[in-house]
Amino acid sequence: MPPKLSLTRRGFLGSSAVGLFLTALPQQLLAQNTARLTRFMSLSQFVTGHGALDPRTGQGLLDGLSAAQEDFDTKARALETKISATNAPDVETLAQSLEGDPLHDTLLAIVAAWYSGVTTTGSDATVYAFDTALMYQPARDAVPIPTYALDGPNWWVVAPPALSDMPAFGEPL
Repeated sequence: MPPKLSLTRRGFLGSSAVGLFLTALPQQLLAQNTARLTRFMSLSQFVTGHGALDPRTGQGLLDGLSAAQEDFDTKARALETKISATNAPDVETLAQSLEGDPLHDTLLAIVAAWYSGVTTTGSDATVYAFDTALMYQPARDAVPIPTYALDGPNWWVVAPPALSDMPAFGEPL
């Protein structure tokens, strides 16, 4: 015989409170991650000088930089504070003011990630952006992006060319 379940008012209220907490937790984490990405994108726009950066690429680069440097978020916030404090008009001025400061390496890491599409070097590096890496954008209309794919990067997303009429076999030419 199965055990009899009894639920008291306290038990019900306690389990309801736990349920509400667990329901709100993913929403809170999502809001924190969205705010984190928004800050990173704003910082990235300043340090790269590009206003139209892809947020999906930004999320990948942010995750990659955070994985490569465990205190990346702290350094990025310190860099934001430094930008506000120095009131630097552009990244070149900021870079000069950061000479000898450990934040200079963080600045260079963000710029290098956006331009190269990777956050680390070596054979185990993860590529977060290839054809959208900033280093290829200035000459994109005239210089093909280097690749071993026959039709270029992401060739599979373009509709294939139409087939011409196939000959009917067995018919005289």
